[in-house]
Amino acid sequence: MRSELLRLEGCTPTPLVSYLKALGILRLISSDVNHVQGRAADPKARGWWENESFHLRTVLDQRSLTQFFLYEYAPSPIIAPWNGRAGFLEGEAKGVAGVHRRPKAERMARVEKSDAPRLKNLRKTVTTSRTSEQIESYNRVRANRKALEKRLKVVGAERREILEQKKKIATQDEKEIKSILLPTMRSTTDLQHLAYIDTCYVLSSETIPAPLLVGGGVDGSQEFGSDFVEALELLFDFHSGTPCRQCSSDLSAAVFGEGHRLDRRGSFGLFTPMQSGLKSTTGLEVGGDKKIYPLNSWDVVLAMEGTMVFAGALTRRWGATGDTRAAFPFTFEPVRAGTGSLSPADPNRPRAEIWTPLWRKPAVFSEIAATFAEGRLTLGRRVARTGLDAARSVAQIGQARGISGFERYSLIQPDSKMPYQANPLGRFIAPVRPLRDLIEDLEAGSWLENARRLAGGTSAPAHARSTMRRLEDALFQMTDTNRAGEGVRNALMALGAFVGWLASAPSKARGSLRPPPVLSKAWIKTADDGSPEFRVAAALAGLGLPSATTGAPPPAPKENGATDHTTQPPNTPPAPPMAVHFAPVEEESLLDIRRFPQRRRWSDSATTRNDVWGPAGLVSNMISVLERRLVEATIRGLSDKPLAAATHARLADIAAFVTNDFDDARCATLLAGLVWARPGPIRMSAPAHTVPLPFAYAVLKPIFAPDETLRRIGALVETTRLPIPSGLLARLRSAGPNLNGDATDRVVRIALARARGSGIPSPFDPVRAGGRHLDGRGSRVGAGVPADRLAASLLIPVDAPSLKTLMNRAYPGAIPEHDPESKED
Repeated sequence: MRSELLRLEGCTPTPLVSYLKALGILRLISSDVNHVQGRAADPKARGWWENESFHLRTVLDQRSLTQFFLYEYAPSPIIAPWNGRAGFLEGEAKGVAGVHRRPKAERMARVEKSDAPRLKNLRKTVTTSRTSEQIESYNRVRANRKALEKRLKVVGAERREILEQKKKIATQDEKEIKSILLPTMRSTTDLQHLAYIDTCYVLSSETIPAPLLVGGGVDGSQEFGSDFVEALELLFDFHSGTPCRQCSSDLSAAVFGEGHRLDRRGSFGLFTPMQSGLKSTTGLEVGGDKKIYPLNSWDVVLAMEGTMVFAGALTRRWGATGDTRAAFPFTFEPVRAGTGSLSPADPNRPRAEIWTPLWRKPAVFSEIAATFAEGRLTLGRRVARTGLDAARSVAQIGQARGISGFERYSLIQPDSKMPYQANPLGRFIAPVRPLRDLIEDLEAGSWLENARRLAGGTSAPAHARSTMRRLEDALFQMTDTNRAGEGVRNALMALGAFVGWLASAPSKARGSLRPPPVLSKAWIKTADDGSPEFRVAAALAGLGLPSATTGAPPPAPKENGATDHTTQPPNTPPAPPMAVHFAPVEEESLLDIRRFPQRRRWSDSATTRNDVWGPAGLVSNMISVLERRLVEATIRGLSDKPLAAATHARLADIAAFVTNDFDDARCATLLAGLVWARPGPIRMSAPAHTVPLPFAYAVLKPIFAPDETLRRIGALVETTRLPIPSGLLARLRSAGPNLNGDATDRVVRIALARARGSGIPSPFDPVRAGGRHLDGRGSRVGAGVPADRLAASLLIPVDAPSLKTLMNRAYPGAIPEHDPESKED
């Protein structure tokens, strides 16, 4: 039989009601129990998402599909007799003496009396519920409890204590009866109604309601089963089962998106955000501030049929370890990150997150049902419980399971007196290729969980909460293929700000949270955007840390331009790692990262603190760090300058830094996060254009280079040292951003003299130059160079080949080109 391609333009990924309609349509035409003749309309129908709408490949053409719903569709028993507004409780079911049946009870009575074949599933469930002893018992105790509540409002003080005790007993009886009501009903009802019970609840040691249907099929005064039956009665005559006058045109509007005026007004609660009751901003005003909206009864019917796909289960999720717990497909604990629409200051916490899967390949309903039944994502052997866990899990799986993406919804109550709303938070695209889960590094020793708890505490300042929010937003970005690099950079900056708060917070706050665990080299590789700011930050972060090639000569550049040089001399006392200048952390715990990456510890000693990085600008802080490291070298008796590093910047990056073509704030915030990462290679490809470095830098940088590196390139003999002249940094810092060059000229003169004293010759003789240092072109070396930026640049590590280039410019001839003793050769 020829198959038809139908595009259901009324079924879109958002809002949630439109997504559920697509599931409902595919489910109903594939089901034999939802057909009046007991056979599926098309059991092999296939559906998929394309161009923002649902598509069907089916033997039914548009006319046949319409005919099925108008004349052959048999509704599912979407009825919740345990709810007070469902039409079965408080005497309304039987119309006892003095109590008139309410409209919803009358509607259920009309279903029960109907002879229409299409209502067979509904009729059976209604009849079973009316004759249930458990429902009748629950009805009695519930009505008794509510009667006592009414009497308490008018009774005098002398009777209040007695009635309070009776109400307490009645409430306890009600809870006990309801606790056995659902398990009993689940074991006695038919399979079709069982599916709706499982959509509303999971029954374990306690009764757990599905977030999708809020409170077991009810949200405040809105009972979804009653809405479903009411919509059916507006579409079909309950006596004969024939469609009403507007049934066909309403169906075309709901399914195919055809324009049509709707006569009905109402609201479908959380499934249609902005139409969820009072205080909404649009709609027709009726009676004060209550607003009503155009509502298609087919939207209600088809969406409720679609909710049945979300039936929960009591399960262990995909072999995950941990306690058995309730699981609803693609439903997770809410997080406010990953979207700008949810404020952390909002007192109304979201109830849950629901991720609705989208797939591009045609699939029959049994395949879709299996996907939802297995829709319990895991992270390794751990259950994915939050929205961030879900994003990480999907990023690791990619599109291997056929799901191309998810529409993310937050079930949130805008106001305590309003119903919930399913607010779309954006689409999450599954990567074609799985991504590495870098966030796992932050979870070592439960650090991320503990950090969230600390930042969310009542005593935490607003800065801590906002910084944690920025971090979690960035972690969401990291799970997006197109924004992973940006996400890692944002995460590093937010992490640095959060640790900065910890460093300045009272020691009590630090006592409940260790310093961040070690971040892997992959963080640096993913975050590397090739900018001078990033390379300078990465080079500074590697100060005091050994690389994998410690003590070995620098390797040749790799084909992709990456290098992993080191200037860390072997067998020397350790210099302070850069992280200690940002927070009071024990140095041993920073260096012993290979065995215990999560066991970094705060330092309790107030006398040995080296955290000199403060709120001042990048340049000022870099000079403070350089001065502090030189002081530490004297205190510790280091045999070399404590300026070796595991990573290095290019000379072009130094030129950008010195000439002010540089974003200081961005570099500083990146550095604050990079100090917590394991050093790794960065891209060192040649820049598009090279800015010449100031001659003064070429003179000074060798003075601030480790002696071991100078020996390696042949600039120093084994027994010679090149110490830093005292007062040299102080002269540059005191000059500040001055550009006239006087202070710089004096410092260069001192540096040249010091180099000559260590046996490094230079043709630039300050005496013969009349007190003005010449670079061979007759220009003044200090003019135009901010003295403080020049001083700060001396902290930035460069590799041995770059240092050799500087030596050849400022000290030509100091390095023999063919010296057989040179380690560089």
